[in-house]
Amino acid sequence: MIKKILSILSISTVLFAVSCRQDSTDLDGVTAAKNEVILNSDANSLNARLSFKNSGILDLNQGLGRKLDEAGDFPLVLVAELTPPEYKGKKLQATHVAVEGNYAYVSYNTEGEEYLGAIEVIDISNPNTPKMVMQAITPNVDISAVRYDNGQLYIAGATNAEIANTASAAFAGKLTLNNGMLSDRFVTTTLPGNVGTDVTSNASKYFAVSGATGAFAQLNKADDKIEFSISLPDLRAVGINGNKIVILSGTEGVKVYDANSLKQTSAFAAYQDVAESKRTLDFMGEKLLVSQGKNGVGVYNLNSGTKLQTLALPTDITDVDPENIVTNAVSVNGDKAFVANGGAGLFVYQDKGQQLELLGALDLLGSTNYVMSKGEYIFVASGSRGLKIIKYVAPAGGVVNCSSFAAYTGGEWLNVNSGQDLAYGGTKSLKGINVNAKLTWCGALTATESVNVNSNATFTMLGKLYQGSQQNPWNSLAINSGALLNLEGDLTTYGHMILNSNANLKVKGNVTIFGDLTINQGSKIEFVGTGSTITIHGKVTRNGTSTITGTFVDVNHKL
Repeated sequence: MIKKILSILSISTVLFAVSCRQDSTDLDGVTAAKNEVILNSDANSLNARLSFKNSGILDLNQGLGRKLDEAGDFPLVLVAELTPPEYKGKKLQATHVAVEGNYAYVSYNTEGEEYLGAIEVIDISNPNTPKMVMQAITPNVDISAVRYDNGQLYIAGATNAEIANTASAAFAGKLTLNNGMLSDRFVTTTLPGNVGTDVTSNASKYFAVSGATGAFAQLNKADDKIEFSISLPDLRAVGINGNKIVILSGTEGVKVYDANSLKQTSAFAAYQDVAESKRTLDFMGEKLLVSQGKNGVGVYNLNSGTKLQTLALPTDITDVDPENIVTNAVSVNGDKAFVANGGAGLFVYQDKGQQLELLGALDLLGSTNYVMSKGEYIFVASGSRGLKIIKYVAPAGGVVNCSSFAAYTGGEWLNVNSGQDLAYGGTKSLKGINVNAKLTWCGALTATESVNVNSNATFTMLGKLYQGSQQNPWNSLAINSGALLNLEGDLTTYGHMILNSNANLKVKGNVTIFGDLTINQGSKIEFVGTGSTITIHGKVTRNGTSTITGTFVDVNHKL
C-alpha cells in the first residue's frame, strides 16, 4: 500500500512525552486516535540543524540555466537552510509550511511504510537569522499539511491504524498552540482513505481531504466532529476562496463547492496524475492555479472553469532526468506565483493582467518538491537536502519617500564614473556596484558580487542593501580611502567588509556582517541618533587608529 505524499525535509533532545485522547465519537461513528507527542524546546540541539554557510544573494535565470544580463526587479536572498530532523535513526522530510506573524510552522512525514512525523516552529522575527524554537515529534503519525487559524494548527495526515485502532489511516485534527508554541493538546478524527493530504478552515469549520479512496470532509472546530463527508478518489488539495471551496483530485480534476451549502457548483480540469503524489492549489483573485505534475501549472477562471493559461514545464534542460521535472506545488503571494518544478528548480511568475509571465528561475540543489510564500518569505522543500528559507528584499517602509527618484534602467553592473552625481529609486538586483563619484539609491538593492565605494566617493543608501555570498566572502563590500558609505536603513553583507585608510561609514539603522570586518588606519564609523545596531558574525581586525562614535547596540559584542 502506498501511503506517502512527495515532499522534503538529527535527533533533538527529547524533553518530555505526552499522550492525549479524544474519546468522543463523530457523526459517522469514527473515534479519534490516541496521539503521542514528544516535545523539544532545546534551542542548542534544534539550531544545530540550521545552516548559513550557503546564505547570500540568489540569481534568477531564464529557467533554462541561462543567466539574465540585465538588472532584475525581484531581488532574492537565501537566508538559511534547515536539514531534516531524525528520530531513532529515521530521517523525516518536510511536507508543508504555515506562517503566522513571527513564526513558521513546518510539518514532516517519513518516506516509506513507517508512520513518523513532526512539526517544528521557526522564529523568523529577525529576517537575517531565523531560529528554531520548538519541535513536536509524532511517533506513528505522518503530518501531510498544517494550517494556522486563531491559535490552532489544523492538521491532515496519516496514522498507523493498527496501533491507533482506527478504521483507516487518514485523519484530520488540530494541535492547540500556547502563545505560538506547540503543546500536548493534539486531537485527530479518522477519515476514510490512506492519508489526509490537505486541510483548510474558515470562521467556524475546517475542511480536509484524503486519498487514495478518500473523502472531502467538513469538521466542526468546537468538537472536531465530521458534519459532512463525500467519498472521492485520490484527493490532493483543498482551498477556500471567498464562498467557494475548491478541491483537487488526481483522477477527476477540480471540483468547486459552495462553502455554505456544500453543494457542488462546478467541475473542470480533469487530468490523470501520478497516484498520490504531492500537489497543491492556490488563488490569484479569481484565478485558480493548480499544480498538475507533468502538465505544469493550469491557470483557470474560478467562476467559469475556463483554462486561461498553462505554465508549462521546461523542455530543454539536459542535465536533469526528465522524470524529475514535474510541477509539485504552486504558491501565490500578491502578484507573484512560485512554482516547484522538481529537478528544474523554483520558477517565479508575475501576474501581468491577462497572463502570468516568467520572471526567472532559481537553480536549487535537490528536487524542488514544495513551495509556500507569505509576506517577504519563500519556503522551499528540496528533498533530502532540507528546507530553504528565502527572502524577498522589499523596500524599507517609512525611511523616506522614494517616489521622486528616477528608475534605474541600466545593466547588471551599476558604475558611477568620475564626475557623475546619480540618484535612483526602486527595487533592483544587480551583479555589483562601483561608485567613483556620487550615488544615491532610495529603495532596495542586492548585489551578487562586490560593492566598491572608491576613493573620495560617496554612496548614500536609503533603504535596504544586501551584498555577496557566504560561499565567496572575498566578493566584499569595500569603502576605500576618503570614501563615505552613508546608510539610512539596513545593510547586510554576506562577504567581508573592509574600511580602508580614512574611510567613513555613517549608520542610521542596522548593519549585519556575516563575513569579517577590517577597519584600517584613520577610518571612522559613526552611528547617528538612537536605535542603531551592528551584528558581526565574523572576526574584527583593527589596524592602526580608528574611531567609532555614537549610540548603538553591538549585538555580538565584536567592537
